Amino acid sequence: MTTGWGMVDDTGRDDTDASGETEDDLPYYTPPFGREEVPGFLDRLVAHLLAGETREAFTFEGVEVEESQGVWLLPLGGYDPDADESLQPNPPADLVVPEGGFAAYAEEWTEGVRRTLHEAWGAPMVRKPSLVGENQDPEGILDVVLVSVGIPEAEMWDRGDLYCVLVTNWDTEPRQSMLRQAMVVLPREYAVGSLSALLPEEDMHNDLLMNGEHPLELRRRAWLLSTLFGAGEVRLRDVDTPASRFSLQSRSGVTTVWTFTDDGRILVLIQDPTSTFADEAPAQFLAEVAQQHGGDAADAADPSEREADLAEAWLILAARMLDRVPDDLRALIAARGEDARGEVAEHDLEFRMLGDEPVPVITGAVWFDGEHWCVSPSLMEIGRRNDFGMDDFGFGAAVRQPYRLGGALTVDEMSREGDERRTWFERVFAACPYPEQDRPSDTDRLGYAVPTNGDYHDLVADIERVTRAWWERSPEDADWADRTFEIGGRGLRDDHGRALRVVLASGEGWTVDALQAWADDLIGVMSERWGTAGEIHARNEKTGIDRRSPLTRVMRATGLLTAPLWWVNGHAVAVVAGTPDPSYGDDPEVIIVIARPDAVLDLARGSNPWELRIRARIISDVSALVGGAPASGPLPWNGPPLAGSSLVPNAMRGGFRTGDHFWTWYFTHDGRGLLLSHPTGPDAAARPEPSFEEQVALFCGVPDDLLSLVVDRDPGGFFPVVHRGASAPGSAGTENLLAGAATLPAVHAVFWRDDVDWRASEGMLQRVRDALDPDDVDTTNPLETIYSEALGVPQLQWALRMGERMGPPTLLDASYASFVFDRVPEREEIEHIYAGLGVFPDLALTGTLNDLLDVVVDAPGYRFLLDAALSNPHPQRRRELALWLLDQRLDASSSLSFLSPVNVLFANPTLGAEDEPVLRRLLERGAIPGPTPVATLPEGHPFVQLLHRDIEETALAPLVRTLLVHGDVDPATPALPDGRSLLDFASGAFPHGRSRDALASAIRELVAGGAVDTDAEPER
Repeated sequence: MTTGWGMVDDTGRDDTDASGETEDDLPYYTPPFGREEVPGFLDRLVAHLLAGETREAFTFEGVEVEESQGVWLLPLGGYDPDADESLQPNPPADLVVPEGGFAAYAEEWTEGVRRTLHEAWGAPMVRKPSLVGENQDPEGILDVVLVSVGIPEAEMWDRGDLYCVLVTNWDTEPRQSMLRQAMVVLPREYAVGSLSALLPEEDMHNDLLMNGEHPLELRRRAWLLSTLFGAGEVRLRDVDTPASRFSLQSRSGVTTVWTFTDDGRILVLIQDPTSTFADEAPAQFLAEVAQQHGGDAADAADPSEREADLAEAWLILAARMLDRVPDDLRALIAARGEDARGEVAEHDLEFRMLGDEPVPVITGAVWFDGEHWCVSPSLMEIGRRNDFGMDDFGFGAAVRQPYRLGGALTVDEMSREGDERRTWFERVFAACPYPEQDRPSDTDRLGYAVPTNGDYHDLVADIERVTRAWWERSPEDADWADRTFEIGGRGLRDDHGRALRVVLASGEGWTVDALQAWADDLIGVMSERWGTAGEIHARNEKTGIDRRSPLTRVMRATGLLTAPLWWVNGHAVAVVAGTPDPSYGDDPEVIIVIARPDAVLDLARGSNPWELRIRARIISDVSALVGGAPASGPLPWNGPPLAGSSLVPNAMRGGFRTGDHFWTWYFTHDGRGLLLSHPTGPDAAARPEPSFEEQVALFCGVPDDLLSLVVDRDPGGFFPVVHRGASAPGSAGTENLLAGAATLPAVHAVFWRDDVDWRASEGMLQRVRDALDPDDVDTTNPLETIYSEALGVPQLQWALRMGERMGPPTLLDASYASFVFDRVPEREEIEHIYAGLGVFPDLALTGTLNDLLDVVVDAPGYRFLLDAALSNPHPQRRRELALWLLDQRLDASSSLSFLSPVNVLFANPTLGAEDEPVLRRLLERGAIPGPTPVATLPEGHPFVQLLHRDIEETALAPLVRTLLVHGDVDPATPALPDGRSLLDFASGAFPHGRSRDALASAIRELVAGGAVDTDAEPER
């Protein structure tokens, strides 16, 4: 059999079983020796490898060995169920099957190998895959092996210079799937280190790190800034390599130390105490060390000890960042220096002892070896583990920005005309002994701020790959080695499945010209490939109103409000480029945004969802009044409960005609909604009825709670329905509503609103995908597919006047009425509809939550409505209204009279235990649990007010507990004007004659450190 890992077992064995079959014909693999010989075999193999074996594949003592990247892999056992003839319905008659079967035999062999190695080499270290960074990439080469093969853990033994790692794993179910056992042999640094241990010399090269600035230009700038703001050039003494040091330190402590050797090499040390490295890397290092030792990070340690541990961790990381710096350059770091006056120059970096070696406290280090700029593997490892870029180590703050890399450094850049220091700057620039060098090319000036692993055409190809792949899966589905969702090597960020974005390039204020030229060239290549770009504006140029969509939100967040846009494989591709408005930031950027077809334009054209709700309600009510349209009304659904309760307010449903279409709408208390359209009129009857399966596909992607509004529901005359065929019954008991549905609306457009945007269903988006050219890039506009007149979308936007004003005159217009109503309504009828909506605060005082939500867009301050809602005599209406209002970031701490909101609630004649969630939310929103400042009588205290109510003690208990516990009220301290405590008051007599003894007893327990018993029964 094969091992399943690309290696074939030894074919040199000539032993056969009684049937004449060799092990090559059997479904298991074992090496050509007994398991007790495995430790000795491996020791001999290790010695052979250390002796200098260089072949990529060879046979050792009958076992095939393969090498890759300095790691050797060899099989020790295995089982392949696909090759197991004993599992076939009619196995060969002469097949000799071991007792228990071949799978059991292979399993016993591999377990025996493990036991033998444990006995010979001792207990192993158990190694699980270590994943690091935002993308959860494997940390080391061993982790790559484990992750690639899907091994949850491995056993590792230290065999000197090499480590032996045993992996044993069933693919899925034991004895029913593939079994693999292999030995991985790898160098010590590979086993215990990260992937940086594999890094060759050339991969340390970062030639654009200094944005193309010539080494002599860097020396000039280092001299200028050090002379202007520091000690100037410092010559190093008592060193083998002649060199000069230049330092710059800001008021915030950001320090840059340049060391230039006379032979043309450079070492740059960075210390940025405000960097991400300083904030996070030492703590992360301590956490990893603790994890390796089976414990947690020492967050609970003594603060002084914790600080000492963090300081030591910082030093360890600093030392590691210097580990590949040439020895002669490292020797210059702490060397004594003299300034131009021959005086000893102080070092601007702090040094601390790590063992017996002084180590500079730094956040980064880079060097120039005479040909290439280099970054140490350890620094790259720290960056990969923590998702750090070079600026997270302080490179931007310490090097690129103060030294204006990529831009000119002249007197005019440093000092304006008329500056009192201008003369001084001119003298220093004139005295600089190092001449200004030629400016680098625009590409070099941008450095690594733009992708360097490909040209513009490669970037375009990356975008086309993403736009196709996104129909199948998302970036979250990609594993660590999958680069599908990268553009120019830079990973895309997913914005809730609606848009993907990546900062493809960035710059500084002094490289904006080069960045703009780069962006223009990219846009030119895109236009050559995809045609002339359209243009999208994040703000309506005529009205000044912001356009609201996932794409335009990205644009507004960056301050770049206009972008070219193409349609590529059904998705929008926008290049958001330029220098933003100063209120957003100073740095120019080039951002690629890829958006779903329904994430580009706002279906509602900027109209507030509550505004659409009242318009839809009014149009529906007029339609019902002047024609045969069904009346709008409440509808139960499986939506989310109001915060702090189990109450789910009804949704509202209605509908109206828009020319040759009928739209049914649903709006819910949490601001979401559902819009469905179906054709009407004489042509509708001629259209074939959609199949049930087509409707299931159409409604895909709509959340289940919104689906509960339409699945297996009485259509109420709003839309036709289709039934599941008897030959294809639904999945009973399934949690997926569509899978178990018996009836669905027979509609051809489905839009739903989340808490931010109107979205097309996945079924509608699938229509876009189905229309794409499978063989070539498709640049057709998909908006005609999801927003077309054939679906009634423009008609709906016109009828609801989305993005425009709407009032009674609109409804009375003859052309409008002929499009929406059966006849032109009378003015009195319109006035009757508007009057039926109600007025504030009566809606909160006597109405339902839906009554309020229908007109909430015009409501006064929610705090004004709260007291009215708390006074609503209908228990469920009161609770729904109050809980909804309290969920709107309302501040309940203020009082509109001498009564607090708690007083108002407790005064309600229908108050009951079910009002406890309302009381709790009131207290969470800052309501006063005691009397208001103007209350002078004992009855002004909510506790007194509550116990004075002629209500059973059991109904009061939950309210009392919440008032005392969540209101943080101490019942034992004097609280009333006469000096009594609340406990004293609860122990007294009451005018209504009801006992409060159980409550008093529970309060005593609370005072003693217990909890108020909410189930307290009155004493009889």
